[in-house]
Amino acid sequence: MKQYVAMEAGQKLQRLTILHASRAAVDPVAEYYAAQAPEWEITNILDDGVMRLLRARDWEGAGKRLFRWIEEARDAYEAEAILLTCSALPVVGLQRLKDMAPCPVMKIDEAMAKKAVAAGRRIGVLATFPATKETANDLLRWAAGDREIELVEELEAAALDALLQGDAQRHDELLLAAVERFRGRVDALVLAQVSMARLAQEAERRLGAPVFESLSTSLEALRAER
Repeated sequence: MKQYVAMEAGQKLQRLTILHASRAAVDPVAEYYAAQAPEWEITNILDDGVMRLLRARDWEGAGKRLFRWIEEARDAYEAEAILLTCSALPVVGLQRLKDMAPCPVMKIDEAMAKKAVAAGRRIGVLATFPATKETANDLLRWAAGDREIELVEELEAAALDALLQGDAQRHDELLLAAVERFRGRVDALVLAQVSMARLAQEAERRLGAPVFESLSTSLEALRAER
C-alpha cells in the first residue's frame, strides 16, 4: 500500500476534498468554500447511498463507504485533507476514520460543537434528519468533556423532505418556526446540519441568543490547523 506523510505544522493546505452524503449539503458547502477559500483546489464527492446507510443506522457500512472515498480522494486527487459533511456519522465512527485515513479528516460540525458548548450550559439542537439529532447530541457531549451541559432538542423532519423536493421556502419556514420554540429555553442553539447554515443570522435574530452553524466554523478550524 502507498504510504502518505501527514501534513507538517504550518504547511499550507492546497487540495481539499469534501465528501457529501446528502444532495442538500452539496450546494451550500461547495459554494461557501469556493467563495471563501478560492486559493484552495476543492473536489466535491457525493455518495447519497451513505445517507441511506446512516438512516438505517448501519454505521459500519457507512464508515466503509466513506473510507473508500477517502482513499480514492487521496489517490486520484492528491487530497491533503478531507472534510466530511455527513453530520449523522457518530463520534466513534469518525474517530475510526481518522485513525485509518491516509490524510487528515475533519467532520464539518466538530468546530461548531466546541464553540456551542463554550457559549453556555443549555444547548439547543435543531435537526431535520433523525440520525443527525442523535449524533449531534453525542458530538456536543464529546466536545463538552467534563463540563455539564443540558441538551434541548427539536426534530423537524418535514423540513428536510421539503428541501430534497426542491421547496426551500417551505424548509426555511418550518425551521424558523422551530427556532422560535427555543426562545427562553437555551443559552445557544446549534443548527445541526449544514443545509441550515444560511439561516443562522435570521435564527439568531429571532432567538436572541447565539446560533452556531458549521460552514464558517469548519473553515476557521481548517485554516487554524493547516
